[in-house]
Amino acid sequence: MRKGRTPPHKVALAGAGMISWYHLTAWRNLGERVELVAVCDPDSEKAHRRAKEFKIAKVYTDRETMLASEAIDALDVATPRETHAGWVEAAAGRGIDVLCQKPLTPTLSEAQELVRRIDGKIRLMVHENWRFRPWYRELKRWIAAGLLGELVLARMAMVTSGFLPDASGKRPAFVRQPFMQHEKRLMMAEVLIHHLDVMRFLCGDLRVVGARGARTLPDVAGETVASIFLETRTGAPVEVTGTMAAAGYPSRAPDRLEIVGSQASALFEQSLLRRLGPDPVEIAFDNEKGYQASFDGVITHFVECLESGMPFETGPSDNLETLRLVEHGYWAAGLER
Repeated sequence: MRKGRTPPHKVALAGAGMISWYHLTAWRNLGERVELVAVCDPDSEKAHRRAKEFKIAKVYTDRETMLASEAIDALDVATPRETHAGWVEAAAGRGIDVLCQKPLTPTLSEAQELVRRIDGKIRLMVHENWRFRPWYRELKRWIAAGLLGELVLARMAMVTSGFLPDASGKRPAFVRQPFMQHEKRLMMAEVLIHHLDVMRFLCGDLRVVGARGARTLPDVAGETVASIFLETRTGAPVEVTGTMAAAGYPSRAPDRLEIVGSQASALFEQSLLRRLGPDPVEIAFDNEKGYQASFDGVITHFVECLESGMPFETGPSDNLETLRLVEHGYWAAGLER
């Protein structure tokens, strides 16, 4: 166990895009345990807007200038995936611990090389927030307590219309995250990577046994529909499937998850988590509050581990296993052969 840091932690944020608002809100919710000292983004207007919103004193448009100018304990990387390795290595060179948005790098091989290069220099955690959503934490408690029994079957689906034009002619997913329209690795690497990580969190070690994917929209670079078929160590079937090009569906909607156990089953849909069987339970969640709560959970966990020296739940070795499932999914679907 590495000796922990003591608060307040001086934190800088790399990246001032849409998702940075949720990051900064989570940091602010920690109160006096942290001090947000700087934000960096090549788009000065975005960086200044975030700094003003969250009362951050310093704004930078250049990575090296910020790292050389500020005394930073921890760096939160919320930049495009192709820049992650550069940020992580630059921080490692200065002994700055890092929380890095998923995916750690665009590919498994790049991530493995990055982890090898920084090994022992800093503490690194991957920001994989989906598993920190309150309903999945509650479901994990049920599983850990043995309330479902042995896993028989698990299925998780995300079906929305986010890639399709709405009544105004705009595509909600691309308004929110414009890069997605041009991302060649889309549904598996950008969207279902979350769901694969949740299934690993809930079901344990998994391996890919098959996959299918397709590019159904001509002006979208990546696959817009994908299904990944997996199995647990005991051979129980697990399926992760999704599309954001489903006509008639909402542009954003909660996932649907069902887990069948030997003693009871669990179902999450329409923001309602139910345990089905001899001791039924029903818990309603607020999807929007749960979304922010997942960021709060990730960042609180990161800080708690910095202070205690305990290992991160989504440290590099854990996250490499999620990236491995993504890579195997693309291979099995024949999308990159």
